[in-house]
Amino acid sequence: MGLIILLAVLAAFVVVLWLIGANEPVYRIIKEATWFVAVRGGTDDVALSPNVSINWSARADFPFIGGGDPYWSLFYILAGGEPGRLPIDVTDAEDAYIARVAFGAPPKLALGVLRLSVTLGILSRPASTVSHDVQAKGYRAELMPDQRAIARLLAQPPAYGPNMVNFLSYFPSARYADGRASSGRAAYTSYGMVAMRTVYRTGGHLLFYGRVTEVLREATSGPTVGAWSDVAAMHYPNPAAILTMENVDDYCAALHHRDAGLERTVVIASTEQRLTP
Repeated sequence: MGLIILLAVLAAFVVVLWLIGANEPVYRIIKEATWFVAVRGGTDDVALSPNVSINWSARADFPFIGGGDPYWSLFYILAGGEPGRLPIDVTDAEDAYIARVAFGAPPKLALGVLRLSVTLGILSRPASTVSHDVQAKGYRAELMPDQRAIARLLAQPPAYGPNMVNFLSYFPSARYADGRASSGRAAYTSYGMVAMRTVYRTGGHLLFYGRVTEVLREATSGPTVGAWSDVAAMHYPNPAAILTMENVDDYCAALHHRDAGLERTVVIASTEQRLTP
């Protein structure tokens, strides 16, 4: 009888963890989603193709890594659509990037364990000290924010919770200093798993990530011209949060994987647009 009760309690605990994980925004955002869209100019009142819906949208605020200006005005995650047809009308836009994306997400149970571990303090919050010159720490400078970008982020109101939209392009083969064999994507994935855990430790969370499988419209200008491997976005609870990640030892230890695997990136701070029912 005691064993049955114990198993029932364990089963209930697993269910609770699963429910906590299932409540993470990534599952709402990527539900049936197939499109990532970036638009420059145009109007906020976008015209969607038949059977297309907006799962997530954000207004671009300012560049954080890899660009002199935000360039894009709006980002969208879209679901649905018809074969051979663009999911959104960008006729009036100055520029647009439209990609079909294979979105993914960690298992709900894993995110539930991660969220509960942070809530209970099993995974502690990073120290609150912020470096104003992370490019001087010895990592690849072009993959880090410069002092101007950091100052602009820290100048935002305390309630500002940036959604960092990432454009990611990997080396075909990772460039480790010791010459180990790995693909660029595999090297970055080793970094990415630690990075996501650290984002949660700051109080943030995953919004979406996915592999670009087809580009229907390429950017014609701006910092995101060219081919991209993945797109992703993380939410941070306040302006300083992302800058505390380098206070976490295992995160710093994983940065060499990022440097070896990531050829280039553009990261743009944005504000999520609340969708009306």
